[in-house]
Amino acid sequence: MILPLWQLHLHIRLKQLQKLVRLRVMKRQQKAENNTFFSSVILNKCCKILFYKSDKEARFALTNLIAGRIQKASEYLTANYPILSLLLDAHFNTLSAYKKLLKQKKTVIKDEEYCAYLPISAHILFDNDTAHKTLAKINPQKLKKATKAYYDYCIAAAYLFDGDMLSASQKASSALKYFQKQKFSYESSQCYLLLGEIYRLSCVNDVAQTMIEAAVKINKEQKMPQFTAKSTAALGMLMLFENRYEEAEAKFDEAAKLSVSKNLRADIHNQKALLYIAQNKLSEAKTEVKKATAVFESTKNNHGKAFALQLEAQINFSLKQFGKALKATEKATLIYERNHNISAVLECMYLSADILFRQNKTAKAEELLRQIIEKDKKHRHNFHIANAYSLLGLIYLRKKDLQRAKVLLQQSLHLEQRHHRCEGLVSDYTNLALIENLSGNHNIAKENLQTALEYAEQTGNTELLELIKNKYSAYQE
Repeated sequence: MILPLWQLHLHIRLKQLQKLVRLRVMKRQQKAENNTFFSSVILNKCCKILFYKSDKEARFALTNLIAGRIQKASEYLTANYPILSLLLDAHFNTLSAYKKLLKQKKTVIKDEEYCAYLPISAHILFDNDTAHKTLAKINPQKLKKATKAYYDYCIAAAYLFDGDMLSASQKASSALKYFQKQKFSYESSQCYLLLGEIYRLSCVNDVAQTMIEAAVKINKEQKMPQFTAKSTAALGMLMLFENRYEEAEAKFDEAAKLSVSKNLRADIHNQKALLYIAQNKLSEAKTEVKKATAVFESTKNNHGKAFALQLEAQINFSLKQFGKALKATEKATLIYERNHNISAVLECMYLSADILFRQNKTAKAEELLRQIIEKDKKHRHNFHIANAYSLLGLIYLRKKDLQRAKVLLQQSLHLEQRHHRCEGLVSDYTNLALIENLSGNHNIAKENLQTALEYAEQTGNTELLELIKNKYSAYQE
């Protein structure tokens, strides 16, 4: 259908204004201290409603929205579009809007236009348990194309969380295809970052780097320094996991210079602490954690503070100061529990169990690990349960109960194979080789070490590869 000239003019004008609104809101979000919600679709719809209204209040609200100020637009929309108004508010007051959305959860989940934004808000605020439970109640077959794209992005993050990398990559790619077609720069960059993490965990590091670099490029082109800083830091994390330490540190420094947010710079301090822990530069790691903690306490960022406590625990763990490590882990666990971050709670429980194991407090360690396995029945955290089975196997290996140790390690191995976690597979096959060797099954032990070596080659971790090579060479001798 060919539009009349006046309608075509209005349509073009609306598209220009919608693009301007998206850019202005993104610009203002550069100054936000915490993670914020963003949806081009929501901003477009708000702009369209106001554009076709003729009253003075609507004109005023539209003028403010075009400038990236949402308050007047939100107030105008509240009466007739209450959910839309809340989602507009979420662009700058994500936590406040999320709490209000939760009170209307049943209504929101049934809304085929807005339902995907509740789990996305939960994901942004690290309330992964709510995100997963909400996603499970949404029927994707009934969603509009735009809503389906946001749903696909969020379900991809959930699959990543579960360790289902194939499903995660398929859904993230589906979302990316839609966002690219619509020329939604922010959402496209977020999909690229998600795909980067998926490929990194799948040990396809070259593709992971390509994905993250695509996100960096988009953010640079849009002249968004804060988003560029975040994606640059993500590139640094990839290089850290590949043991490219000098390159990683350069990326972290570049990201810190770009950042206009105290919290992001503090996150980068945490990331640099991880870098120094990997290099066994524990004094430098401590300094970075202290810097991060000071900022998070001043900004009341509990998630960042809890992660800093985890890093503090890891530093003390490396120094064999197990008592201090355990206290730091317990403090982090309490913060994560208050914020309903179940995944992080399980991470801390596992770290506590590992600390107890190193202290030869195997009964307490086993109790914690079995709690993780029990909690996993109610939640979806396969990475944690695999680790729990693996450490339980080591506990029974220490007890010289080789048969039970083997069964537990095989359970871990099954989960690691299902999700193709290379480093976990290396560890499990190496431990199974030890059990087979102690059981007198030398040929099977050799086969397990050979498989461990093959997976170690896929990780890109040169230190791990060298370690397994030495074990394999020693066995052959």
